[in-house]
Amino acid sequence: MSSSALLASQVLLYATFPFVFAFFARPARLVLFYVYIAVVLVLGGFFGAVYAIDVREGVTLSAGSVLYGALMLTVFMLVLVGRDARVVRNVIKVVIAVNAFKLATFALAGAALRSREAANPFGTAPEVFSVSIQLVLVGGLLIVSELVLLVVLFEAAKTRVHGLARLAALYVVLFVGVLCLDGVLFPVLAWPTSPVLGTLIATGVQAKLALALAYTVPLVLFVVTFRRRLAEGREEPLRLQELFFAPKQDLVDEVERQQHALEAGAERYRQLVESSADAIVGASLDGTIVSWNRAAARLYDRSRDEAVGQGIELLLAGVDGAVCPDVLATVGAGERISDVESTVRRRDGSTGHVALSVSPVLDAGRPVGISVIGRDTTERHEMQRALEHQARHDGLTGLPNRAVLMSRVERALASTGSAHPVAVMFLDLDQFKVVNDGSGHLAGDRLLVLVAERLQAAVRPGDLVARFGGDEFVVLCEDTDAATATGLAAKLLRALDSPIVLDGQRVYVSASLGVAAGPGDAETLLRHADAAMYAAKARGRGRVQLFDASMATAVEGRLALGADLREALARDELELHYQPIIALRTGRLVSVEALARWRHPVRGWIPPEQFVPVAEEGGFVGDLTRWALRRACLDGARAFDAGVLPPRGRVAVNLSAHDAGDPALVDLVRDCVEQSGLTYPRLVLEVTESALMADSARSIEVLRALRDLGVTIALDDFGTGYSSLAYLRRFPVGKVKIDRSFTRGIAETADDRAIVASVVRLAKAMGMATVAEGVETREQVDVLLDMGCDSGQGFWWSRAMPIEELLRAPSAASEQPFPVAVPVPAVPSGSAPA
Repeated sequence: MSSSALLASQVLLYATFPFVFAFFARPARLVLFYVYIAVVLVLGGFFGAVYAIDVREGVTLSAGSVLYGALMLTVFMLVLVGRDARVVRNVIKVVIAVNAFKLATFALAGAALRSREAANPFGTAPEVFSVSIQLVLVGGLLIVSELVLLVVLFEAAKTRVHGLARLAALYVVLFVGVLCLDGVLFPVLAWPTSPVLGTLIATGVQAKLALALAYTVPLVLFVVTFRRRLAEGREEPLRLQELFFAPKQDLVDEVERQQHALEAGAERYRQLVESSADAIVGASLDGTIVSWNRAAARLYDRSRDEAVGQGIELLLAGVDGAVCPDVLATVGAGERISDVESTVRRRDGSTGHVALSVSPVLDAGRPVGISVIGRDTTERHEMQRALEHQARHDGLTGLPNRAVLMSRVERALASTGSAHPVAVMFLDLDQFKVVNDGSGHLAGDRLLVLVAERLQAAVRPGDLVARFGGDEFVVLCEDTDAATATGLAAKLLRALDSPIVLDGQRVYVSASLGVAAGPGDAETLLRHADAAMYAAKARGRGRVQLFDASMATAVEGRLALGADLREALARDELELHYQPIIALRTGRLVSVEALARWRHPVRGWIPPEQFVPVAEEGGFVGDLTRWALRRACLDGARAFDAGVLPPRGRVAVNLSAHDAGDPALVDLVRDCVEQSGLTYPRLVLEVTESALMADSARSIEVLRALRDLGVTIALDDFGTGYSSLAYLRRFPVGKVKIDRSFTRGIAETADDRAIVASVVRLAKAMGMATVAEGVETREQVDVLLDMGCDSGQGFWWSRAMPIEELLRAPSAASEQPFPVAVPVPAVPSGSAPA
């Protein structure tokens, strides 16, 4: 490779890096330039002693000089792109740092070569490094001087030369001139007494001129590429004093910038404090308030002017007085206190609650103030009180609930002896469901509230009125015997005598009230009062009944009977008997009614009117219904298959009040019918009118769904309830069963005949079939036939019989009348009833 090509390739290499760096943005651009300058300085000192390039005969250009040119070009590019004299100052610092490193390195190398302990395989003379130290000093001085000179000349030129092209050309000329000047100054400073100084200068100028011309190409290319930066730089004069010293204005600007940053941070902190929902208060170590935010003003009902200057006791007014000095002492020792509960009394008389956190304000680890953060916990305390109240009181009436009642009864029994008995009165509203269903649940709720108010107004001071649940209330009277309690109970009933106005209508309310008094335990006393209340209802409602031991026996008997009934259901010990229903005009069997029978292993036969109420009270009447319905469907399918029942016959099953309003009944009926093979039109579900009225809205929905399946709904025991047949038109009833109490007297009593005739006539007018229950004589059959009653059932034809006996009855296909039986007398104890 020729010397020209070698020089050109090195210039191209060394110029490419800064050219590329110029496209980077700050601060990456500055970092790359400074690192590159340091590398060039280090390599220049090394390569300068390694090789040189022959420019022409007698003129050589060392590798260090080539790197020197790269250094000058790089600085020119950096100043032009950055338009900041401070970068030259930083370059000067880099030059000084690199040269200092080189001086130290050369000095150590010379000392090592002079030492006898060091090996010198190449025979390098120590004087080489001594000369190098001198050259490094001279070279560093020249580089710094020439850099400053170049920047000064550039700055002077851009203010005096018009036209961007002229300025660019002048920059190139100045760059060449400074490099040529180096060819003069370096020999003069390095060898001032050399006899060949003139020759050194001449060759140095020629070498630097060749170097400058070589770098002119990338320099011109750079100026053309970044001409916009060159134009912008003309409008921004450099402060030449910044070449060596940081300007005072920079220091002022930096101080102002930091001051502004501090002020901005303080403002942000102030806004944060002011916008905080928590009270934030600052105080001195002696407890004097010095700052007070808006939340504190709102929470403590005091403005900033009113609070600042007062003692921190203002925040701790609701805390125990002995706590305040402890707070100051603790925080003064540098410790933090959390969750100090305090109360606030505002000017309007209201009271609030605050949770305080008190912390020291530290400066270099030393407490210099106090910071208090207060969170308004009033709403939390109110919610907690509300939850506690809800846990202890009825949500509708506001009366104490069952838990409070039990606690008060237990406490009263524990604190009094036999000389001071405790009385409990258990009150249940009569026919509340009629009001609730007839007027709506909202009216029922208002009725309960008004009843609670009347009860509270009627009791003595110190007596407790509690809502036990539903329409049940309990009154606790301490130090009250049975006689006094009975008198108080009568007073409570009188308090309910006057009508209550609901939605403009006068409603009369009565109640049944049971009384129990004496020592004992709370559960027993309440159970006795409850038993007495049921006894009062059994006597006709609207009465007071004092508990006696026989009631306890009855209660215990019902509990034992309930347990036995559950076990009997689980062991499938109950039976279904079927009583025939006869068409009065033909005398033929048309339907059967399924009646549950229970043969108790000890008590013998127990009639349904005894064990069904026990199942209802025990909450498992649904289990009894499921068993009866499944068994009746299976047995009914057998009776139809055997031909005992005609194709249009029916199998009737009784429902309880719970069943009539249970939406699950529809799925139960569907499941029983599908599994047994019975059809929906062959199934009749009987429900009493009192059961319908218990929850009329829900019962209507359930019974309509059953009717839509094809099931017939029969109204059982009609005439014993409180509704009219016209009112019951809204129920999906297809059959009416006349209660036996009316059938019994139709042959002898005109009133009974008139009632039954009216029922039959109205039922037919509404498209309902009629069945007379309890038919026992031929005379009753004749009267019912004359009235137009469709069918009947009773001892005149047959008692209820097991399925196997029913299957032996005459076939429906024979069209023979069902045989008439001799009237059956009353069933003796222990034998099976009809």
